Amino acid sequence: MDNPSQQTESSVPTNAQNLPLFTCIACQIAFYSADQQRTHYRSDWHRYNLKRKVAELPPVTAENFAQRLLAQQAKAAEDSKRAEFSAECSVCKKAYSSENAFNNHLNSKKHKENEARMLRKLQAEEDLRAEQNAIAESIAAASIPAPGEPAGNTDASEPAKSITTDEQGRKITPFPVSEDEDEDEEMDDDASQPASVEAMDVESTKHDAESERRKQEREIKKQLTSATTEEEVAKLIEKKKATALRLNPDADCLFCTHKSESFEANLDHMTKEHSLFIPDLEYLVDLRGLIKYLADKISVANVCLYCNGRGRVLHSLEAVRKHMLDKGHTKIAYDTEIDILEISDFYDFSSTYPDAAEHNGSEDVDMFDGVSGRSKLMNQHLEEEDGELVLPNGNRVGHRSLQRYYKQSIPLERPEKDSVVIHKMLTSYEENPEYSTQLSQASRNRAMILAQPNGYKAWKATATFKEKRVRDQFKTNIGIRNNGLQRHYREQNPI
Repeated sequence: MDNPSQQTESSVPTNAQNLPLFTCIACQIAFYSADQQRTHYRSDWHRYNLKRKVAELPPVTAENFAQRLLAQQAKAAEDSKRAEFSAECSVCKKAYSSENAFNNHLNSKKHKENEARMLRKLQAEEDLRAEQNAIAESIAAASIPAPGEPAGNTDASEPAKSITTDEQGRKITPFPVSEDEDEDEEMDDDASQPASVEAMDVESTKHDAESERRKQEREIKKQLTSATTEEEVAKLIEKKKATALRLNPDADCLFCTHKSESFEANLDHMTKEHSLFIPDLEYLVDLRGLIKYLADKISVANVCLYCNGRGRVLHSLEAVRKHMLDKGHTKIAYDTEIDILEISDFYDFSSTYPDAAEHNGSEDVDMFDGVSGRSKLMNQHLEEEDGELVLPNGNRVGHRSLQRYYKQSIPLERPEKDSVVIHKMLTSYEENPEYSTQLSQASRNRAMILAQPNGYKAWKATATFKEKRVRDQFKTNIGIRNNGLQRHYREQNPI
């Protein structure tokens, strides 16, 4: 490329006054020959000024264009140097191809937190290693006698006395220690050393057992994913039950590693610390069995109590506990019919069933007493009321002529005894301060409805009605607000 400055320094002929000038309008420069003009037209300086002319900008001189060209070359070299930049953060495990991005990352809050966390971890590992080395050195020093001394214990005839001086230069002789005190101290040291060694052995054994158990759980997990038949799955499940770490309902908390002294203390801890609520407590007949079942469900099956198998799969006790604490699932699933039936074996709702004991008195005696007995039994157990036949179990049989009325979904009247049961349950919840503060009025009503026969259907219908009412109210409010956004109001009574 020709230097633009050389084009202005062309030799001037002697007869320049008689020669015509060849000009360039874009660059506002003149030449004494056509060759110089043609060379100028092929230069970058001329092309640059042509582009500026199209953009309606004034032309630049040759010196200014040369400065701009050098600046552009320096910038291109810097960009190529930046493109070759590559750095990696060993703390955050990230790679960067830009120096500015790397510097911004080093000054970020997240990087500093990760760096501080890594330093604390390294410091803790170093302290633990130093402590282990110190314990090993102390054990080795206690077991190996010092050079120049016999292996056995030797008693000095006289205790060594050291003489020191105070600040005024007076001699101070420390109080002599008797031989009995020396022997006691040696016995204490000898007794503490085996105890520390034994504690280390027990801790090491526990750690090895825990590592082996986790290794077996990982192997069972891999085998379960590759199992193809039901027999293999059943065998692996039995193996998992045998190797799983079971929780003790009398001491172990279901949601954390806390250990209690008794079953009552364990329940109190879970209630206060984790807000555990046991539904329908007045109908519960096997509290210990329920807690044991929940403990096995967490430790053996690795299932969240509230998700109840509907969430993601978890493979260890620690993962289940962390999930329940993070999600706030420290509660028993009691919303669907399947959840209620799962723990129904620990409850007794017989007090809520229709009372048919009064019909079981003389049924067996009069069963085989001929026609009179059957008629007597019929008259005793079958009653006609308002065109309906009442059976001994409380069911009602209607006439076929009233079939179209029976097909209507008319809500049945609740028996008088149901209201008594509801009042009893409500009183039980109010008198128990341990659970009344944790259960809202809506939750209490739901628990009472679910405790009744066909209670789930009634609760579902009530919930659906409430949802529809809230939805309709929301649509009404939206419509009222949007009435003011209409730009044109139609005349209701045009003339």
